[in-house]
Amino acid sequence: MIDTKRADEALAAFGVDGKVTAITGGASGIGRTTARLFADTGARVAILDLNEPGAEETADAIRAAGGEAIAIRCDLGSEEEVIAAFDRIAAELGPADVLVNCAAYRGKAEFMDVTQQQWDDMFAITTRGTFYTMRVAIRQMIDAGRGGTIVNISSVCAQHCSIFANAHYDAAKAGVEALTRAAAVEFAEHKIRVNCIAPGGVKTEGLSGIQSSIDFRGPATQPGRMLWGYAEPIELSRAIMFLASPASSYVTGHVMAVDGGFLAG
Repeated sequence: MIDTKRADEALAAFGVDGKVTAITGGASGIGRTTARLFADTGARVAILDLNEPGAEETADAIRAAGGEAIAIRCDLGSEEEVIAAFDRIAAELGPADVLVNCAAYRGKAEFMDVTQQQWDDMFAITTRGTFYTMRVAIRQMIDAGRGGTIVNISSVCAQHCSIFANAHYDAAKAGVEALTRAAAVEFAEHKIRVNCIAPGGVKTEGLSGIQSSIDFRGPATQPGRMLWGYAEPIELSRAIMFLASPASSYVTGHVMAVDGGFLAG
């Protein structure tokens, strides 16, 4: 006979009910899907994105479904804007319990042609922006004294050359993985867990833009190389929720590949 109390407790461990959750890049793609999933399970969501209309659209959809969400325009490359965004989160929702870093810059350029501006733009959003949001969120978590969870988004490209004309993106994402491990070790004493997922190919607006912007070639584009094809954004969002929830309470400093077996093949 099923023990329904224990079953309910087990299922509850996979949720984020009542958690104040900041999600960067929530105007589209994985960030938008994650924001809606978290809100559907009871999180109070703040969506940070430079694309203010897109962020508002995500927040509107959450509110229309009965959830709680605010949208904040934020240039993640600016520490001042990040601090102001998290001050607003604390004032309107409470200090952050969860941070999910989905925002990234996806401009492509051939290895021999990457300009200093392209390099700097890539790292400003993808790596420096992740650092800024982590640092501000960690301060709030420490001050609140109840721990917290952070989930960063890397890429299989940080570990495997997947497509060409992508070196600056690969390097920036490798930096995100290094930040994940460093923070996991340094802030464990404050009961703050920091993990990362490494997606493979995902059916987002960003993927469509990359495919159309430059000659799309490399190992990942070879016939049959993507064993399970391209993922739906929700498949990444579920993995993010697992790492953000008490279900993964003994997991920290980990990079989880959510890639349909790409790295194993």
